[in-house]
Amino acid sequence: MATGQVLNPGDHIYTECLGGSYYHHGIYVGRGLVTNPNTGKTRTITNAVIHFLGLDKEGKVKKTKPQCQTCFYKPKGSGIVLTCLDCFHEGNGLYRYEYDVSLLSFTFKTSGSCTPWSCYDPNTVIKRAYDYLRDQNFGDYNFVFNNCEHFATKCKMGKARCNQALWGTGLPGALVYNVTRRLTKDILW
Repeated sequence: MATGQVLNPGDHIYTECLGGSYYHHGIYVGRGLVTNPNTGKTRTITNAVIHFLGLDKEGKVKKTKPQCQTCFYKPKGSGIVLTCLDCFHEGNGLYRYEYDVSLLSFTFKTSGSCTPWSCYDPNTVIKRAYDYLRDQNFGDYNFVFNNCEHFATKCKMGKARCNQALWGTGLPGALVYNVTRRLTKDILW
């Protein structure tokens, strides 16, 4: 985020992973209630993010680190999680995903950073994110066909989309990707 920019609850945000080779996406919800699994005590944190985590290629947790003292998060598996903003971006770049960009901008911007589609109001977005968190019903994580960007865009637009899987191919790539995703959905899930 540029210096001085403020996040607003309902923002779709993303952070760099592996030096910017791909991005991790989530929904910034502002205030969130977290529970310490060791004591059962709850507390409100001010910079909460709901996001979808997957496992590495061997089916293991991607990172092992101690439990966060702010949000009590400790990597333990895949699924929808609520963490503090620091656990979400881990000191890497933090960006706001753009909606309603022109088709020309969409074609030439970094894949996984924007979409030409419009989105719902912040209250609807936050409610959807919390519903997925509560119900854990977003399906199994798949790096290409059901990932964190799918989760964030589903919360924002009501449709799961992943533009970073296009790897810079813009609108033609989006068409091919969506057809492939629909054709393989029954096979993968």
